Amino acid sequence: MSDKEDKAKKQITLLFSGGVDSTMAACQLAELFEKVHLVSYSNGYGHYLISRTAKRAKELSRHYPGKFEHSIISIRELFESLVIDTLDEDYAKSGSGFIWCMGCKLAMHMHTIIYNTENDIHLAADGSSFDTSEMVEQMPLSVAKIKGFYCEYGITFDNPVYKQKRQDSIKALKTMGFKMGLRIGDRFLGVQPKCKPGELYYMPLLLRGTPPNHQEKMIGSYIDEKIDWARDYLNKNLGGQNSTG
Repeated sequence: MSDKEDKAKKQITLLFSGGVDSTMAACQLAELFEKVHLVSYSNGYGHYLISRTAKRAKELSRHYPGKFEHSIISIRELFESLVIDTLDEDYAKSGSGFIWCMGCKLAMHMHTIIYNTENDIHLAADGSSFDTSEMVEQMPLSVAKIKGFYCEYGITFDNPVYKQKRQDSIKALKTMGFKMGLRIGDRFLGVQPKCKPGELYYMPLLLRGTPPNHQEKMIGSYIDEKIDWARDYLNKNLGGQNSTG
């Protein structure tokens, strides 16, 4: 194995919000890899308090010195092209606000593919959890399609805490001394960025525990359509040599 190949196997990129699940994922990955690239994204449309991710990254670095490299990245132009430019058309077809949250997450994954390609990193992860799979971007269907998308670009995508009980993650982080914020149910306020449109969409869930009525067929069609667009975009911007699709 060459030094370059050896280095690639020792690095991973983690989509990082600083919440319970992505922080727990970061801790687990720090035990397995020499370098964990934490990437936090702002779409420019309702995202705010992004700097909270930097505070959490510093906490992580105190527990695992030298393990993390944190970046806060704007994906505004990408989000506009993928989501905003076709928002009216997509809403007319779906009749649901899930397109905002799902589109935003897909834009983040697109940029992660770009980031990994530019930095020669072949592994990526996020903090998706089955315990919060009522959120469209964390549904098993969504996660499976995203894994397949990464694979086209030679990147193995994982969800290290997906099957871990969220209460176990909360207990572990508390034991380690992480700041948890104000707890409401199994949510913690004050430790991660906020998204105004996302908060409005999931308000019934957050306040009453009423999950959105997500129809898998509609969601699958939306993801497939956006991945088709993303594939064309990435193949043009990455020179086409990284996709096997």
